[in-house]
Amino acid sequence: MADEAATIQDKYAGRFASELETNRSEQENLRARLQQLQTEEEVLLRLQRALAAATAGPDSAASGTAHAAVTGEQGLTPAPEEAAVPQPRHQETSSPAAPAKKAAAKRTAPARNAATKTAAKQTTATAPADKSAANKTTEPSLGDLLKQILDKHPGQPRTAAEVTSELEKEYPERARNTNVVRNTLERLVAKSAVQRTKQKSTVLYASHGPAAADSTTGGSSPAAGEEDEKALAQA
Repeated sequence: MADEAATIQDKYAGRFASELETNRSEQENLRARLQQLQTEEEVLLRLQRALAAATAGPDSAASGTAHAAVTGEQGLTPAPEEAAVPQPRHQETSSPAAPAKKAAAKRTAPARNAATKTAAKQTTATAPADKSAANKTTEPSLGDLLKQILDKHPGQPRTAAEVTSELEKEYPERARNTNVVRNTLERLVAKSAVQRTKQKSTVLYASHGPAAADSTTGGSSPAAGEEDEKALAQA
């Protein structure tokens, strides 16, 4: 039993000694690897500083020297410089006649602009006139409007002031003063389109009806009505 115990003890002692030696060998390898990494780090830092100096400084020769020194310390072979790529040539589109064409364009530009402005002014000036002429041909005359107002009140005579007030409410764009409305009503009375009555000192106007209006004013045109308005306004 004693011999067996001694044999086992010797076996474990030899194993422990072998493992201890292996551990120490690995530690030595790790220390060497760590030192190598530190050295590489220092080389990389010097290379980075040299590249930064070469980029910022105007002297490219000094930067090339620094780069060569760093690569020499590191034991690396400097990479060959890239060949300069030739820039494509811009195709010349100008011709000897180009300056003459530009000068001619500059001379004709003011005349062209003046002609364009003149045409625009003429168009702007004629547009309102055409629009007003179209409106005159489509709008009813003042007499027609007054006859329509009286037709809305059959059997209820109205004064010139009342007709003027209703005209301002229903057709504000065609509003006229009382004198113009009264004169227009008198012309309608002369054409038998409107009936005129008098109560004491008040003059009243009433409509004969739509049929009478068509028979008496059907032959008149809007242009004639406008001429009547102008004549009455001047009166």
